[in-house]
Amino acid sequence: MEHLIFFMDDFGTRTMCKPGVEQPLPLTEFSFGLGGIIVPSESVGELSEAVLAFCGRWEVPELHGSKIRGGKGKFGFLKTDDAARDRFFSELDDLISDPRITAHGCIICRLGYRDRYFEKHPVASRWQMSRTAFDISVERAAKYARTMGRRMSVVYERTGKAEDRLIESYFKGLLATGTEFDSQTSAVHAPLQQSELAETLMTIWPDGKNNPMLQLADLVLHPLCNQPTKRPDRAYERLLASEQIIDCKSDDPTIAVKYSCYDGSYQEWISPKNT
Repeated sequence: MEHLIFFMDDFGTRTMCKPGVEQPLPLTEFSFGLGGIIVPSESVGELSEAVLAFCGRWEVPELHGSKIRGGKGKFGFLKTDDAARDRFFSELDDLISDPRITAHGCIICRLGYRDRYFEKHPVASRWQMSRTAFDISVERAAKYARTMGRRMSVVYERTGKAEDRLIESYFKGLLATGTEFDSQTSAVHAPLQQSELAETLMTIWPDGKNNPMLQLADLVLHPLCNQPTKRPDRAYERLLASEQIIDCKSDDPTIAVKYSCYDGSYQEWISPKNT
């Protein structure tokens, strides 16, 4: 049966900031994100082959965002050969700029989340933030799937037994009880009911970085998470120009990338390199 698959990666530290921690912080400690790409199930094979062919042409084992951005390992030529670098990124843009790929995620300011929720959830707050990001991103992706008359599965990158068990428990929770957000504060977002989520969500499973679709999820999630810094981001502008961000796919404002808890002074990220 044709359906959608949400390939999900994570960005940053998935537990809330401890009391007393303040800026400046590295971006991976300032923000946490869960998200990546949503693709039709019938397109996974062709898109995966395109990634493998790209890696073969450039003689790299896999696409790894941080290594590409830093020109590390097999991507060292990106720092030494300008012509090759231009060709590489041109081909990479062509690879990602496929209309079958939709960028989506939930990005949370760890400092802002702590300030907003620590007193409410002092015991459960350590992992509550990752559940919030998972529930929001999956609920909105499911809502997107419903606009297309499809169901949806989730594939996430495995990171460790404890973390993987938590991710799968979040998914089971959505099926059993829904998002469980506060009914008053979440009403404006019109989250799907438990019955609608159970009707739409199919299954969830982990995979490794050798999965070509998770490699693309990694490359797409970073520019989404970089948005709160307000720094120019070529990758984000490309996604926006090609209308691949989920916000561009629907007139429903609740079918969109969610940025949460960037309040007050946290509206501006302060890089440790600038202090």
